[in-house]
Amino acid sequence: MNRFNRLVDGLSLACALAAALLLLAAILTITWMVAYRATGHQNSWELDTSIMMMVGAAFLGSPYTLKTRGHVGMELLDVLLSERGRRRLAVTGQGVGFVVCLYLAWVGLHMTLEALASHERSLGISQMSEWPKYAAMPIGMGLTALQYVAEIARTLAGPTQPGTLSS
Repeated sequence: MNRFNRLVDGLSLACALAAALLLLAAILTITWMVAYRATGHQNSWELDTSIMMMVGAAFLGSPYTLKTRGHVGMELLDVLLSERGRRRLAVTGQGVGFVVCLYLAWVGLHMTLEALASHERSLGISQMSEWPKYAAMPIGMGLTALQYVAEIARTLAGPTQPGTLSS
C-alpha cells in the first residue's frame, strides 16, 4: 500500500503543477485581453479559453488539496473524540468523499464522451469544443477518489492526534 500511496501522491502533485500552470495561463490571458481591448482591438477567444483553463485548474487541483488537508475538515468533532472515534470519523468522512468523487468522475466521463460524440461547442463567438473542459472533471475527481483511498489507508495504518485526520 505504501507504493500505491506514493504513486497517488505523485499524481496529485503533478496535477497541482498542471493546475498552477493553467491558472497562470488564465491570468496571463485575461491580462493580455484587458490590455489588448484597452487599445481598441477586439478578439473573441480569450474569455472561453480562460474559463476552460480555470475549470481545469479547479478539478486538477482537487487531489493535491485533499493530500495537503486543504478540503473542509471535521476538526470540531475530531478534537473532542478518542483516538478510536477520530479514526472512525475520519474513515467515514473519507469514505463519503471517495463515493462522491467516484460518482462525479463517472458523470464527468459520460459528459465528456457525449460532448465529444456530439461535437458540442461553447456558446461564445469562438465556439470552442467543450469536451476538454468536461474532461477535467473525470480526471480530477477520479484522482481525488484515488487520493481518498490513500488517505483511508494512512488513517487506518498510523497513529492519530486531534486535528490531523479530518479530510
